Amino acid sequence: MGCYEAYPWYYRTFSSTLSGLLVTAFLFGTLQPAHVTQSQNGYSVRFYGSDTNDGDRVKIPLGLIDSNGRMTTSYPINLVNVFTIEFWMKATASNNNAPACSNGWYTGNIILDRDVFGAGDYGDYGVAICDQRIVVGVSVSSDDRLLIGSTVVTDGLWHHIAITRAESGQIRLFIDGQLDGEVNGAVGRIDYREHRTTSYPNSDPYLVLGAEKHDYPGSRYYSGLLDDLRFSRVVRYTTTFARPTAPHTIDADTVALYRFDEGSGVRIGDSAPGGVNTGELKPRSGGAAQHWSTDTPFSNTDPTSTIAPTATGTNTPTAIVPSPTATGTNTPTAIATTSPTATGTNTPTAIATTSPTATGTNTPTAIATISPTATGTNTPTAIVPSPTATGTNTPTAIVPSPTEISATSPTATYTIVPTASQTPSATSSIGNAPIVPTPHIRVYIPLITYVIGN
Repeated sequence: MGCYEAYPWYYRTFSSTLSGLLVTAFLFGTLQPAHVTQSQNGYSVRFYGSDTNDGDRVKIPLGLIDSNGRMTTSYPINLVNVFTIEFWMKATASNNNAPACSNGWYTGNIILDRDVFGAGDYGDYGVAICDQRIVVGVSVSSDDRLLIGSTVVTDGLWHHIAITRAESGQIRLFIDGQLDGEVNGAVGRIDYREHRTTSYPNSDPYLVLGAEKHDYPGSRYYSGLLDDLRFSRVVRYTTTFARPTAPHTIDADTVALYRFDEGSGVRIGDSAPGGVNTGELKPRSGGAAQHWSTDTPFSNTDPTSTIAPTATGTNTPTAIVPSPTATGTNTPTAIATTSPTATGTNTPTAIATTSPTATGTNTPTAIATISPTATGTNTPTAIVPSPTATGTNTPTAIVPSPTEISATSPTATYTIVPTASQTPSATSSIGNAPIVPTPHIRVYIPLITYVIGN
């Protein structure tokens, strides 16, 4: 991956001399990588379990990494002790066929790998699918503990997975809010040690999603969808809870949150405060587009409604499409032959020799035996069936003999017609590549250090 040198804090010092007086101003600012913080409902990330050459996975550095592969500064994603890891997954048994993992989680279809090659200075952990069930492993030095779930999760449906680790080392697994297993785990810190030397600089100091990070021969990889992955520095669940119906929230205990809403490209943004735990999608052969799917746990979100004017009402005729629109050059004029007398019980009926047709270039003229009465400030109210002209320039109805309008005269009203604000893309199955989404462009403007001497 190379060397990461993106520091989150910048200091700028400006010094100048004014009339023999040295004036120094210190400006302190914060630079944070651009990241998405919206509720997740657009995309999920798709893994195929197919690439054993550092591809078909997401890699997230655990901190700043120098050219020798040593982590010089730790990021919040480098969990130390207590944590909650939760995410949504959707997979099938035919694509994840690892048998029971009696020897360790690292022999299963690996979903999340925060392993180190050989014995770790502190500890490590991972999550995988073994025998169609979730398994969680946490080790401290040589003390390796394994929690094996009991619920089959490879049924082609979305499942919410939550894993907690307490200060005591106790590990709990929840599937869709139900406690699926617990074990007394090893006690002690499990973070990746700063300045640790390694013979595997391209894999050891990373958290990897969807693959065995070292591509160890014989390893198995996750094939399926992953969405809304949240890391917290507290134990969020100790007993059964309601399966979430909305994306994970962001709070002070959220250390990393991956919405996977980018929909294109290889950058994986962090929605947690600070957004420093940015990852990278490493596509398999064929490019990044195949790894983005519109199939999410929240795909059935109702579309946003917009307002479309439609003439409605009891005994109110509907204007023939298209409705006339008043413009600055064309002014519709209602021409009447007699002065009507409005009554409270009878609805005036327009007698016309032809049906008026409103067009964008022709001025519609409603021919009727009833004179319309102009009401409102510069706003005409045409008596039915003449359609009401709308637009930025309000036309004035010209009438020979306006009379008092009855309280029962029909008027044009508007109703709200829900219109999907976004045409949903064809939902890709977990066996097919998704439609290529429109790329999003983000611009990053770093703050540069300036020092102006005397």
